[in-house]
Amino acid sequence: MTPEEETKAQYRFLVINICRITGAIMLVVGLAVIARGAFGLPKAAGYVLFLVGMVDFLMVPVFLSKRWKSTPKI
Repeated sequence: MTPEEETKAQYRFLVINICRITGAIMLVVGLAVIARGAFGLPKAAGYVLFLVGMVDFLMVPVFLSKRWKSTPKI
């Protein structure tokens, strides 16, 4: 692996993990809003945060890893 490819792989790994972390944060904030009305937000906003966080946590990393998957060299 060349240094350029290694740097690109590190950035991609970082982006995927940032997506997971932001998704987890949105999930927790959404649940706090739904359960306790935290941050003065309505429950509808909590449900939206929860759903967006769920998609961000589960689907976006899978989509990115499939899109960035390298083809095997023969």
